[in-house]
Amino acid sequence: MGMMRALLIALLGGWIAGTLILAGAATQNFRTIDRLLSGPTPEFSRAIAPLGHDEARVVLRYLSSELNRLYFRAWGFIQLLLGAAILAGALGLRPLDRTGVVGAGVILALAVALLVINWLIVPLGRGLDFLPRNPAPPALARFGRLHLAYTSLDSLKLILCLWLLIRWSRRGGPKDSRLLRRGSLFAR
Repeated sequence: MGMMRALLIALLGGWIAGTLILAGAATQNFRTIDRLLSGPTPEFSRAIAPLGHDEARVVLRYLSSELNRLYFRAWGFIQLLLGAAILAGALGLRPLDRTGVVGAGVILALAVALLVINWLIVPLGRGLDFLPRNPAPPALARFGRLHLAYTSLDSLKLILCLWLLIRWSRRGGPKDSRLLRRGSLFAR
């Protein structure tokens, strides 16, 4: 396996890991609030007593939201760098893997789209942070659609990253011709 192919595999592996870690962290940030409030330690109970349970939940959810905004903003820029590096590396592979180049280009385009959605969702989310949910504010539906779009595109990006990782892991080795069937999705 060539150096470029090994570098691309490492970058894709890091991108996949980062995507999964960030998704887990973002989800757990919010779940932890309810877990802490449902069984608080005596110290935590005393600390939130002046606020009350419901107000403490709102404040903690705001904190989690701000942390997630920070993480996703930074991750968006990291994804752009990863996408550009992977596309450049794919263009440098010899023999040129045109299908892999197209896949890398699509992944980079998805990273750009995810960053744009993030820019749209952050101010919308901040505007919703302290609004009551009953009745639901009109902007909540738009937030939900943007969140669904982000999640869907991120899932597609993850699948394409996995596909490229498998494609480039299985190509170029001494057993290459035996591993791949003619006409396979992973074939040259």
